[in-house]
Amino acid sequence: MRTFIALSSFVTLALSVVLPRATGNIYNDMQDTIDGNKDCLPAAAIFARGTFDRGNAGDWVGPNFFEALGDNVAKQGVNSDAYPADLKGYLEEGGSNAGSQALADTVQAYVAKCPNSPVIIVGWSQGALVAHKGLSLIDEATVKNVAGLITFGDPWHLFSDDTSLPIDETTFQANCITGTVFDPLCANIPDDFDPSWDDVIGYLDDLPDFAQGAAEVEAAAALVKAFPHQLKDAWSSFKDAFKNNLARVLLTPQHFVYGNNGMAADAAAWALQLPKVSEALARR
Repeated sequence: MRTFIALSSFVTLALSVVLPRATGNIYNDMQDTIDGNKDCLPAAAIFARGTFDRGNAGDWVGPNFFEALGDNVAKQGVNSDAYPADLKGYLEEGGSNAGSQALADTVQAYVAKCPNSPVIIVGWSQGALVAHKGLSLIDEATVKNVAGLITFGDPWHLFSDDTSLPIDETTFQANCITGTVFDPLCANIPDDFDPSWDDVIGYLDDLPDFAQGAAEVEAAAALVKAFPHQLKDAWSSFKDAFKNNLARVLLTPQHFVYGNNGMAADAAAWALQLPKVSEALARR
């Protein structure tokens, strides 16, 4: 009860706070190029947002990563009509199947239009699962244009034992917050960690303190508002995870700070140095 009283208060406050807005949460450069409305850029990046995230690239990580890429990279979020980024898709499908297919379809259509452009595949949270699965769906001819895979807060190991990739493993970067206060979706959980129900929803109390800028404040409020309804829709699979694979539903506020703590910007700098990307940018 304490948690939900606090959350209700936060929703009211968050929606009234006015802070400087960062970048938006919708990016359609690749789709605009596919549709013939934009020219090809030297390289491209497609981002799969996390559960509850808004737009097609979200508010927490995608915009910060994209901003750090600069102007010579086409930026795209996974189609939000195909990929609702909801709790049900995360728990029941191990990352949205339709979202994964949409990612693969967009990459293939873009490369068909821009055969000299390498593509970086990126995902955060459930989006990391979509990135993994989407990459595996890309056809053999197109996957040659995939420059690398970057994930944040990646729970892949909680859903699959398959660590194989259709790309060079040196072009895969998994970003995870570890240490005393860690991101439990990607970090190794200590053997003496004794989780409780509060470890599943308690992060919602602290999330407002980690939100930076109006977009994240609004995103946090939207998450709080959406959580009860989505939990109801996914209740059966949520109960199963709580009983049999608790790590899938454990969260700390650290899961939401990859965009703010410099890791997204560092990952973008790493992406620009990937061989296929750096070569394409040099040809510009």
